[in-house]
Amino acid sequence: MSDDFHLLDLPSQALAVQRLLSGRPEWEKLAWLSAHGRLVSIETRVPSDCPIYLFESVLGLRCAFFITGDEFVFFGDNTTYTVSR
Repeated sequence: MSDDFHLLDLPSQALAVQRLLSGRPEWEKLAWLSAHGRLVSIETRVPSDCPIYLFESVLGLRCAFFITGDEFVFFGDNTTYTVSR
């Protein structure tokens, strides 16, 4: 995978990251994110089918998300959202 990608803000760069990681297994996507910032798994109070993560970029910008297929699903104020073209 490309090491020359500068990930500054995952939600605003989600389309590019999704294209770059498309078709790769989730563990590989998480490894790539870990190499480009800080990634931690978030424990939830409610059991969930999909793990939830907190990503912090090298600039200190944070977002919470989970992965479904090749899409990142982000958490906003009282909502979840995906980024599309």
